[in-house]
Amino acid sequence: MMKFPKEKVLIMQEINDCLACDDFFGIFKLKDKILESSDQLERKIFDDLLFATFVIGNFDDVVLIASELKRKGIETYPTLYYTLLALIANEDLFQAVSIIKNSKILNNPEIKSLYQEDGANYSNLLAYAERYPNFSLLLLMVNYVNGIIREINGTKDINRDYLLFRFFDLINLIYELGYPLKIIQELSSVMKVIFNLSL
Repeated sequence: MMKFPKEKVLIMQEINDCLACDDFFGIFKLKDKILESSDQLERKIFDDLLFATFVIGNFDDVVLIASELKRKGIETYPTLYYTLLALIANEDLFQAVSIIKNSKILNNPEIKSLYQEDGANYSNLLAYAERYPNFSLLLLMVNYVNGIIREINGTKDINRDYLLFRFFDLINLIYELGYPLKIIQELSSVMKVIFNLSL
């Protein structure tokens, strides 16, 4: 009879308890325990850790945790998504581009075709939005980052106001294209965290 590793069960229980009462800092405090047991844990736990770390505004920690996970061979749509969101919040789009270029997932040729300049089109991603929301959210952020980098093209500094304007623009655009409400709500929610808004 196979036994469930005790540490895995305890971590999962602690995370579920924290999620149940929106104790995101409680999840963040489990960071070291989660990283030490990473070979035994389900990927959703890493996604939950990065989500919680992002929500509490510890953007540098999101990037560090994601980097440590990648070093251990762990990369998922949500880990990449929260990393890009954290880098947008830190106004570090050049590191975001580096993450995109060095991602195993994002360098898959089929996925790459959805964000390279000739394929970067929000309407192309609409087909995936309902069935694959995590994939769609990641690709929306990849296209957002790449679009801004192309726009500035070394001519002006990246500033918070411009990033916020472009984020609003993205949400309006996907609304007009008919993206599912859950995608629009998610982006509206993360926009509040990134730009410290109370809407």
